[in-house]
Amino acid sequence: MRMRSGFLSLLAATIGTGLIGCYRPTLPEGQVKVSSGTSSDGAFSATSHIPDNPNANVGNGLFPPAEAPPTLPPPRINSEPIIIPNCTVQYEDRQTVSAEVDGKIDLIATQMKKRPDGIWEYRLPDGTVAATHDPAKFDPKSPHPRIDFNPRDKTAFRDTPASWIPYYKLREGDVVLVDQVLCMLDDSLVSTRKASAAKVKLAASEGQDAAREGVRLTKAKIALYEGKNLGISPQDVLNDQITLTRFVENLAQSLQAIAKAEQDYEEAQVMLAKHWVRSRVNGVIRNVAKRDGEYVRAGEKIFEVQSTQTVRLEGNLDVGYFDQVKRDMAVTVERAVPSAPVKSHAWHRQEIAAVAVTGHSERPMVVSAGMDGVALVWDPNLKGDKNRSATPHALPHPVAVRSVACTPPGIDVVLAVTGADDGKVRVWDLANPDMLPNKPAREPADIHSSGVAAVSISPDGKFAVTAAGREVFIWDLAAGKKMYALPDAHRDSVTSLSFSPQAELVTVSKDRTLKRWKLGKEQAAVAQTIDHRSGAVDILGVSPDGSRVLFDQDKSRIDLLNLQDGRTVGQLTNVGPSVAFSTLALFSHDFAEPNTPPEKFPPYMIVTAGGDGDLKGGLQVWQAPRAGGRGAEVARLITPGRVAVTSAAFSPHKNARFLVVGTAAGTIHLWTPPEGPAPKIEGRITNIDSTDPRYVTVRVEMNNRDVGLLDRSAATVIVNPISNGQ
Repeated sequence: MRMRSGFLSLLAATIGTGLIGCYRPTLPEGQVKVSSGTSSDGAFSATSHIPDNPNANVGNGLFPPAEAPPTLPPPRINSEPIIIPNCTVQYEDRQTVSAEVDGKIDLIATQMKKRPDGIWEYRLPDGTVAATHDPAKFDPKSPHPRIDFNPRDKTAFRDTPASWIPYYKLREGDVVLVDQVLCMLDDSLVSTRKASAAKVKLAASEGQDAAREGVRLTKAKIALYEGKNLGISPQDVLNDQITLTRFVENLAQSLQAIAKAEQDYEEAQVMLAKHWVRSRVNGVIRNVAKRDGEYVRAGEKIFEVQSTQTVRLEGNLDVGYFDQVKRDMAVTVERAVPSAPVKSHAWHRQEIAAVAVTGHSERPMVVSAGMDGVALVWDPNLKGDKNRSATPHALPHPVAVRSVACTPPGIDVVLAVTGADDGKVRVWDLANPDMLPNKPAREPADIHSSGVAAVSISPDGKFAVTAAGREVFIWDLAAGKKMYALPDAHRDSVTSLSFSPQAELVTVSKDRTLKRWKLGKEQAAVAQTIDHRSGAVDILGVSPDGSRVLFDQDKSRIDLLNLQDGRTVGQLTNVGPSVAFSTLALFSHDFAEPNTPPEKFPPYMIVTAGGDGDLKGGLQVWQAPRAGGRGAEVARLITPGRVAVTSAAFSPHKNARFLVVGTAAGTIHLWTPPEGPAPKIEGRITNIDSTDPRYVTVRVEMNNRDVGLLDRSAATVIVNPISNGQ
């Protein structure tokens, strides 16, 4: 009986649980259904069900909405391009710079050019002045490290160093141009032969002139009596003929001497040219094997010049695409040349949780929030103005600071809102960069029950929204008061918040959903839920026009969604197991001129952070077409030491464009993002090898003159079947 009774009890419990799980009553708008559950971090939490209601009436909007998102052109329906990722760039041509004659190396250098003002200078191929030499100010005791002089000049003009011709010393890695002098051998013997031949030619020319004049005068003398009966003896006539013959002979000998001297001179000129080694290509100096003063034999290598004009790219493509790629196919190349920051600071002792840029129109400041319990306000000063302070100002907090946001440009107030581990929200007045505060202007009495992980400020600068765990509060910044809390719609912590210009809010949560909210003065309602995120990226941005939101489809793909209907209109893709997205994906600000038609708007600029693998400690900058389609990587930013990126923010100022990045090591880095659309870089497939059962190796060649791909760097090759007539 006990066994039967236990079995029936268990069966009843199971049936009851199933019925409860299947039953979902319809709830009135805004009402929350709470049941027990466990969050992703293992802590007990409540789960809630808030139905989407795009037509919900929340009363008057929180702030006046901007215009509706622009109507963008419909996306072009093309076949998906074939992507060949992580192609290795190789410089195709190499010149082995070797000696043509035996001799001692005087200088591995190139002669500088003299300006009209008498100053010598050397310009790099890009036009940058690398070094200058003023003869009047030359001090032999402290010479320029890259400027030297020919030893023979120093010997010949020992007491007049101002007359020495300067040379710019070349080193490994220097960029050189075709026909540029790279190295000079000791040509003193050849120069002597050349000078001697010139003297012989001069003397022979003078003898030629004398002989020619003798011929003329002798002929004139003979003409005086020839055919006339002047009583000239036959002996005198014979002597004059002999004299004429001698002058003619002298003239012939002079011509022969001149021809020989010219031959010697030209041979010396040719030999002299062999002592001046020149580049046959535009390229980079590599593998220097000899040094100044060393003896080199004819044919012996001095160094190499890697040509930068033409490069070869090789990458692996899945064998399934073998029939879709052909030789001579045109391809597009996306370069990802790694770049270091233009400025770096190590002012924080612990991880930087958030960064933001103030709305100062003339002097934007950066606010960095650290887990070391301080938010720092500092001037990026990218132009190096000496009148600006380089010392950061601390906004003190008693606990770790997890989030920060600043009011946008173009409004009357300049505020920063910080969220900290004590659950408090603090409002700081940063209107005067020269008199920054030591305490908050407002510190609302209402607090969150846990650390404030995210904060965002409305486009009009009057309201803020903060998130701590699943709590989301709306704040009146002028009054320093909490207005209301959003319904408990997420099943796990909210990781990022974004206002849209249309007076809506987007929340991103660890429950792998993204929600769009309608906001009123007293309440809010979920207008739309987009689920099935991968959860790889915690911070997802909304486009400045409010039409797009970023969505982490998986670790290798971020979608651009139409915010109003959740439709996918574009993608950012990283192909390969060693490249993955992580942490953040943010839009840059729009800087299009007023009244620009939508079809002429520049592409969206987006920054993403990389996870483990090849992108660890790196960021990618993308340009994505507004009408939709695949985004193109236009820059790759690498943190020193490849430290993990934790936060980033674009400057909202057109005249002060930069990207500020915080890291897990407490360092802050600044980059200048690329301007304008990415140039279209084209190449052609030259070879396809099927040496592996899984992959084919595709080789592409392209002109690198205006691109500047680095040897052994990485690039992505895009094959568009439509553009190739397929």
